[in-house]
Amino acid sequence: METKQGIFMREITAESKEAVIDVVGVIGWEVWFPAMRDMLHAIPDTIERVIFDIYSPGGDVWEGNAIIQEIGALKQTTVAKVQVAASMATLIAAACDEREIASNGRWLIHNPWTMIQGDAGAMEKRAKELRDCENEAAAFYATRTGKTAEEMLALMEEERWLTPQESMDFGFVQKINDPFDVAAFAAVRSEIEKSGKWPVALVEIPALETFDCECIKCGEAIKSEKHCKDLKCEKCGGQMRRKERPGPGEDTKGESKNDADTTGTESEAAKDDVQPVKPEDGKPVEMSQDYKNGFAAGDADASHRINLEFEKKIEGLTSIAGLATAEKTKRDDLIKKMQSERDQALARIETLQKSLKESSEHLTKLLSGGMTFSAPIESFEEAMNACGGDYAKARKEYPEAFRMQREHDREKRGRKGK
Repeated sequence: METKQGIFMREITAESKEAVIDVVGVIGWEVWFPAMRDMLHAIPDTIERVIFDIYSPGGDVWEGNAIIQEIGALKQTTVAKVQVAASMATLIAAACDEREIASNGRWLIHNPWTMIQGDAGAMEKRAKELRDCENEAAAFYATRTGKTAEEMLALMEEERWLTPQESMDFGFVQKINDPFDVAAFAAVRSEIEKSGKWPVALVEIPALETFDCECIKCGEAIKSEKHCKDLKCEKCGGQMRRKERPGPGEDTKGESKNDADTTGTESEAAKDDVQPVKPEDGKPVEMSQDYKNGFAAGDADASHRINLEFEKKIEGLTSIAGLATAEKTKRDDLIKKMQSERDQALARIETLQKSLKESSEHLTKLLSGGMTFSAPIESFEEAMNACGGDYAKARKEYPEAFRMQREHDREKRGRKGK
């Protein structure tokens, strides 16, 4: 089964200068330190920037701290691109040299928490550990944002989702990524034009149409992306209209640019040159045999050329028909392929739905709090302590610990029998 959560490094080619790593899921579950460590150590020396695309609700403190240390040890420039970062995930993002957030992304920091059962002494020890984690996180945020540790502690105590602008105001990120930013689009277009290496279709993106408008009252002229009929003159309040353009052969004042003699003398002479010559007696002129032979030859040549053009058109139509047949065959093959892929996709959807149900059960245990560092239950004795001495509850909630305890008891009885 292909998982959709975890850490994934995108393909790195020989020409790549950037390595992109997707960080998706709960830290300590889908996102864990050993895998991240091995992935970062495998990055080639030719890579100049390592980009972390982050979509995570947070997770375990100790696992996250280990990942932070690995990010800090990288010699490349590190970049965090955040869609959602909460809890421990914000500390991982803050560890990067450059930090960006999506224009509809979110950022959340809060106090660490845990679950514990035990006497007053055990709770006091764990409370101190929590305070230590709070102070360490606040100090780290302060060094990365330029704010004070006190400001960070107050924000952690408040525990609210920050908008992209608030995230930038607090110094957590330096840039907001907006894919619909018109100015950014213009900058990209300018870069494309200058490079000379991009497809012409990208370079020749049509600009917005503008209209030359003028006021019917005061003559004020403006350029606008709106139709002139929808505008009023800002100067006098009059209605705007489309400014008239000069016609062919006219300058902007409508005057003719033709400086030739208009007396008609040359024109009449030209007419005389093309007048047909008529016989003096008004009878039609009889054509000579040479003329008739030439006319017949010309007619035959014209017919031959017409036939050749017709044959070329027939050949072209035949070729087009062949291409159409080939395209139809391709289309039929593509439809069959798509139907097969659709059936496979439906089967995968059913498998993924089952996987999603399992993942949801795992996530429910962690997403409510985000940043935890509860020690795992490794023995049935610990399970009993966690369940307040309730044997039935411990057996139900920690079946693996119960199984291990049963095996241990059997082995112990076996040794005594010998």
